[in-house]
Amino acid sequence: MATFVFIHGAGDAGWYWHLVAAELRARGHDTVAPDLPCDDDSAGLPEYADTVADAAGGRDGVVVVAQSAGGFTAPLVCDRLTVELLVLVAPIIPAPGEAPADYWAHTRYYEEPRDQYDDATALFYQDVPPELTAEALNRARPQSAARMGEPSPLRAWPDTPTRVLICRDDRLFPAGFLRRVVRERLGITPDEIDGGHAPALSRPQALADRLEAYAAEVGLAGAASTHAPSHTGYDAELQRYDEVLRRAFGVQSGDRVLDIGCGTGQTTRQAARTARAGNALGVDVSAAAIGRARALARAEGLRNVSFERADAQVHRFPEGRFDLAVSRFGTMFFADPRAAFANIGRALRPAGRLVMLVWQAGERNEWDVAIRQALAGPEGATATDSGGPDPFSLAAPPTVAETLEAAGFTNTAFTDVREPVYYGPDVTTALDWVSGFTCTSNVLNQLDPDAAARAAGRLREALAAHLQDDGVWFNSRAWIVTARRR
Repeated sequence: MATFVFIHGAGDAGWYWHLVAAELRARGHDTVAPDLPCDDDSAGLPEYADTVADAAGGRDGVVVVAQSAGGFTAPLVCDRLTVELLVLVAPIIPAPGEAPADYWAHTRYYEEPRDQYDDATALFYQDVPPELTAEALNRARPQSAARMGEPSPLRAWPDTPTRVLICRDDRLFPAGFLRRVVRERLGITPDEIDGGHAPALSRPQALADRLEAYAAEVGLAGAASTHAPSHTGYDAELQRYDEVLRRAFGVQSGDRVLDIGCGTGQTTRQAARTARAGNALGVDVSAAAIGRARALARAEGLRNVSFERADAQVHRFPEGRFDLAVSRFGTMFFADPRAAFANIGRALRPAGRLVMLVWQAGERNEWDVAIRQALAGPEGATATDSGGPDPFSLAAPPTVAETLEAAGFTNTAFTDVREPVYYGPDVTTALDWVSGFTCTSNVLNQLDPDAAARAAGRLREALAAHLQDDGVWFNSRAWIVTARRR
């Protein structure tokens, strides 16, 4: 188990980390996220570091994680605590003895070409959900500059193993600028993640995945992360769809939302955070997934979200209860789709909306083509994926439109979405994940041991061919299907 000690950026608060902290606690880790005395003119970097060290309170297995200007404080904390790992996210990277006020000139920050933004939302939070942006701005505090001209007491970079994670779409610290600074000041190559300057708010699950993987590298695995990969891997796999879905769902403050096939509840919790005056219910047939979803919701302190183990095809929902039914790849596996959507329709109020994400045909999805070709081998298919759920059952728009019409929906529309899917940070992790797919395991289980080993070898080669600097990625295509109850 790791103790993640979080340090926020300038003029911010420990709240910035609350979603990542909740995710990591649900995985069996401990977290600490103090408020720095950034609005106190009498406090400087030593007092900031003391605040963090006091909050850690002698815990073991410490991983210090600093955001942005928290990078000034983080290496000083390593002199006060036994720290197993230091992680800097979208960071400032100080030089020994450097005053914070001098950082910008010393790194030639203003010489870097970059776009200009006049407001905090556009600069820091361009990809953060609006409700979280509003809360972040409300919690922001003045950043005192009274002692920022003092040289840092940092004498040398600590011996602590250090990882740097930069954000590709960061508008404050553009990726090119940070790649150069990291190379010049630490002599290492940073890791990269999608998104803007505030990934703890825009991509908390993906960031938690990265932090947990870093902790595991130094022997600090959480109680919930000692097996690979879990439902958390599913959220990471589909991370590029998060923003697309948020816009498509269009959750309003007072909405009552039904999330179908919710898994561990990421989309349900996101809906609940937006529907502040409403609520969200997530349903799934997996008891383990529902248990995890409830634990994550408790850890995040969400009071307007609930989860039930239920089959949406037959579950007796309160009639006309919901304004919006949503699903992220959770509606393709009904035994009787027409009956299932009729049941969901009855749960919606008249003119209530249905928004679901479903896969397009297998041949349009690079990941499915690559997996099937690898399993078949050069001599053609030696086993078939027979039976089991069909992830492409809603791939044909005419069939889906006819089914929804018969189930009591109207105004059905389809939007083509193309986003890559993520299978893990390395080939071994990706192979473990993909081997758990029904289409993969069904084929491998039909083969004799030697043939199965050869097929797994081909699959490993296919995954290796898609390994990028930030993991294994495949192109994918899906439909966003929208409709209204008559």
